[in-house]
Amino acid sequence: MKTIKLLFIPIFVLTFSSVIGQSQKQLEREKNKVDMFSVDERANLQLLFYEKTKAMNLSEDVEEEYYRYLLHYAYDMQRLNDKDKDYTSEEIKEELEKLVTKMNSRIKPILTEEQFKVHKKNWNDVMKVVYFKNGWDWEED
Repeated sequence: MKTIKLLFIPIFVLTFSSVIGQSQKQLEREKNKVDMFSVDERANLQLLFYEKTKAMNLSEDVEEEYYRYLLHYAYDMQRLNDKDKDYTSEEIKEELEKLVTKMNSRIKPILTEEQFKVHKKNWNDVMKVVYFKNGWDWEED
């Protein structure tokens, strides 16, 4: 369990940062990548999310599955503003909301009701920052 926790932050950071040594197609894709957060901002946001997630008291198996889903969807989300996607700001916002809905539908069955409430609160805190960085209005649920 400690291994997963120790690996979470670097994996999460790597998911949000440039990938080195990929195929030519992946390198082209990386040229189109647009970073929303600085390295320090990303690290602080990820650490804050991780610390809040610890309060969920997940079992080792659930924690592993939970982080796997988070990483999968976080990667997809961070690629929404790639130059080659040519999405408008509103389209990015719509696609982001779709991905959050998909992520939550995958995560909800593996968590208890209380854990899922904590997850949603934690994720909403992350989303507020994303909305702020994009100049979008945030509406509380």
